[in-house]
Amino acid sequence: MISALIVGFGSIGQRHCRILTELGAEVAVVSSQTDLKVRRFRSISNALSTWSPEYVVIASPTSQHQSDWLELARHGFAGSLLIEKPIFANMAEKPPKFDGNVYVGYNLRYLDIIRRLRQSANATEVLTADFYNGEYLPDWRPGRDYRNTSSARRSLGGGVLRDLSHEVDFLHHLLGEPRSLISKVGTLGELQIDTEDTVRVIGEHQGGCVSTLTLSYLDRVRRREITLTTPDTTLRANLLTGAISDGFTSPSLEVARDDTFRMMHREILARRVTTACTLSEGLAVLRTIEMIEQSSHEKRWVNR
Repeated sequence: MISALIVGFGSIGQRHCRILTELGAEVAVVSSQTDLKVRRFRSISNALSTWSPEYVVIASPTSQHQSDWLELARHGFAGSLLIEKPIFANMAEKPPKFDGNVYVGYNLRYLDIIRRLRQSANATEVLTADFYNGEYLPDWRPGRDYRNTSSARRSLGGGVLRDLSHEVDFLHHLLGEPRSLISKVGTLGELQIDTEDTVRVIGEHQGGCVSTLTLSYLDRVRRREITLTTPDTTLRANLLTGAISDGFTSPSLEVARDDTFRMMHREILARRVTTACTLSEGLAVLRTIEMIEQSSHEKRWVNR
C-alpha cells in the first residue's frame, strides 16, 4: 500500500484525500483542522519525523507552495511530489534542490475532450484558437463568503488568472507557449475583492497561429469553451457538457472530473508519465501568467 501525505485540507486537499483513499493509498494530512476522520499532523516536520510517505501532494494556498516544498526538501523527502496549480505565486519563487519527481496538478489534461483536441492540433495546422472560461465567483463555493476565500485575496495568490490557469495550460498543451502576447487584466466588476476579475489575451504562436484567452469571475451564465480553426474545419468544444462539434457531427465525451484526478495519480504513482504536467511545464505556465500581467501593466506586446 502506497503512503500519501496531503499538505493542506481545503476543498482540493479533501478531494485528493478521498480519491487517493479510494485508490487504496494510506493517506494522512497536514492541517490545522482538528476532529478529522483521517490521520492528521500539525506540520510537515511533524509528519516526516514520525512517518515516511512515498507520495506528497501540496494542496495549500498558492502563496505557501514554495515554503511547503522547501520544508519537505529540508527534511529529506525525495519521493514523488504533486503541487497544485499554479506551481508558485510568481517566478521569483524558485524550486529548491530536490531529488524526487515533481508534477503540477493540471489534471484536466486527462479529459477526453482535451485529448481529442490535442490529437487534432498535432495532426494539422491550427490557424486560430479561442479559449474561454467564465463563471460567477460568488457561486463557486456555496455556503462560504467568497470575499474570504483565497480567490479574493492577492496575498494568498488568488485572482482569476491563477485560479483559472488550467486554460493557460490548455493553451500550451494544444498550441505550445506563445511567442508574444498582449493583454488586459482588470477588476471590472463590483465583487469587493482585491484581485483581478477579468483577463483578455491575444497571443502569437510558432507557425503563425493566433490565440485568444478570456477568463472571468463575472459571468452569471457559466461558460467554458475551446475553439480551434484549421484549414479544413472548426472544432468547437464545450468543456462543461463534453460536446465537441466539427461542423458536421457533435459527439459528446463524458465529463468526469474525479476520473481525471484518478488518472493523474495513477500515472504518477506508476512512474510511467505521459500526460501529467512536469515541473518545467508548470513553470512555463507561470511564465506566461507573468507575461500577461506585464503586458497589461505596460500596455504593450511582450515577447517570451
